[in-house]
Amino acid sequence: MEVTYENKPEDIAAILHGLPWADRLKDYWRTLRVLTAIWPLAILFIILGEWFFLICLLGVVALCALLLTILYWRAWASIGKNAKVIPGPQRLRLLDDYLETTTERGASRRRWSMVPRVQNLPDYVAIYVQKMRAYVIPKRYFASAEEAESFVARAQSLRSEGQAQPSPLLDWESFRQDNYLDEFQLIEHLKWEANPALYARLATMGIDADGKNAVPTNMGLIKQLILPIILTVLLIVLRYQVGLNTDLFYYLLLTMTSILLLVFGLQWHSRTQFLRELSSQREVNRPDEAWFYDAGVATVTEEGIGFSRWSVLDQVSDDQEAIVIYDTLPFIYLAIPKAVLPDAEKQSALFERLKQCVDIAHDRYEEIVLAEVTDNPYQSPST
Repeated sequence: MEVTYENKPEDIAAILHGLPWADRLKDYWRTLRVLTAIWPLAILFIILGEWFFLICLLGVVALCALLLTILYWRAWASIGKNAKVIPGPQRLRLLDDYLETTTERGASRRRWSMVPRVQNLPDYVAIYVQKMRAYVIPKRYFASAEEAESFVARAQSLRSEGQAQPSPLLDWESFRQDNYLDEFQLIEHLKWEANPALYARLATMGIDADGKNAVPTNMGLIKQLILPIILTVLLIVLRYQVGLNTDLFYYLLLTMTSILLLVFGLQWHSRTQFLRELSSQREVNRPDEAWFYDAGVATVTEEGIGFSRWSVLDQVSDDQEAIVIYDTLPFIYLAIPKAVLPDAEKQSALFERLKQCVDIAHDRYEEIVLAEVTDNPYQSPST
């Protein structure tokens, strides 16, 4: 079975309606989690009995939580108005061994065992490929309601069969031939070891071009806590032994300690975010092999095979450890470890070539495409 459809921006909001509330709340909590960085400062105020400062701190946290909540829900509410979609028709086929999508800007094949959910919504069929990423098919493109129901039933049946008995890995050679990839100029073919830690660092800390944006280490956090502990002990002595709790020196010392503890809390937050992201990345099948053509990039994973033209991808960035290709900022499409190209000149040449491909593609098309074609379906909005 197959269907050909086009998405409008308002169609993308259907992804939200198909999400369980548990997933929505988890995503919301990820937004608020940065506020937990104040815990060392709160402990300091409790130890010193500075209840006025503690109440002020909690008030600021509450105000920030309210502001983040408003921004978060505004981002969700605006997704149906501001979402950018792939122009032109998209064809989606339900085959026995895989789900296939084809557009002018790429193609993909995904094993049914890697499709977590198929949702039958009032006006849409949403086929999720990750928790918050899905293909959205408007039911208006089916000839009748019965045809739409039959399509949903078939997709759910194939998914259930795939979960029970996973199909074999997809064949790269047949995909390459079926999509005429040999007609394009091959720039480079690379294969590397999977590196969840690299993706976790990029997702948590962003691009680190000069080595100044590294993930905080446990030892680094311990060293960073030594001076605040010494100052806290001195504050305790001044308050409870000497009785200088209203002295100017006491408040200057309190201010310095508060700043150091707040910085430590933010570094601790970055570290814990990295560890959570690392755990998540270990469950994701990231590409470990890619073919770079002048027209686009093809990737292979256990989930399936995909080819995306450069116009679908947003930008290419140079990280200290990798060449990073983004689909929709800040979401990473592919990170190529520089270790697979030991020669620095080759690393630089590949980066410049891929960056040129993206720039040319974006100049060629009037609209920058930010939606999904191949294994890049829509993700939750950034706040």
